[in-house]
Amino acid sequence: MARAIFAAVIATLVASGLIYLNGQLADLPQFPLLAQIQSFNARIGMPQTVEAAWAAHAFLGVVVYGVIFALIQPVLPGSAFLEGLTFGILTWLAMMVVFAPLTGHEIFLQDANNPVLVAMSFAFNIVYGIVLGFVFAIVGGRAEAE
Repeated sequence: MARAIFAAVIATLVASGLIYLNGQLADLPQFPLLAQIQSFNARIGMPQTVEAAWAAHAFLGVVVYGVIFALIQPVLPGSAFLEGLTFGILTWLAMMVVFAPLTGHEIFLQDANNPVLVAMSFAFNIVYGIVLGFVFAIVGGRAEAE
């Protein structure tokens, strides 16, 4: 479990860095993840500040997804890369089917009518998953880090 949490910390830091950079680079399509988290926080009575949004993002990425990864990693297919890719797809599906409605959107953000938004969320989750899989393998969660 500790290796999965450590790997989730690293993966969350990488994903957070990409989210931060996305918000800073005006030439890229914007993925307003923090605004979505602030909307979610408002629905459950938490503060809507940027700091609270980052805290919720970190909690989900490190604790929730880290624990889930530790529990399901033994049944994920293949190498560290494939495990991470599969988990990234699962986290994206969770985001589209569970988190999006909790922020007031339709599943798969259909009401946003913005395929770039869906694609950006997919990309961030895939990067998160792949980093998670590789770091988990490197710290001894798997015999090989392919």
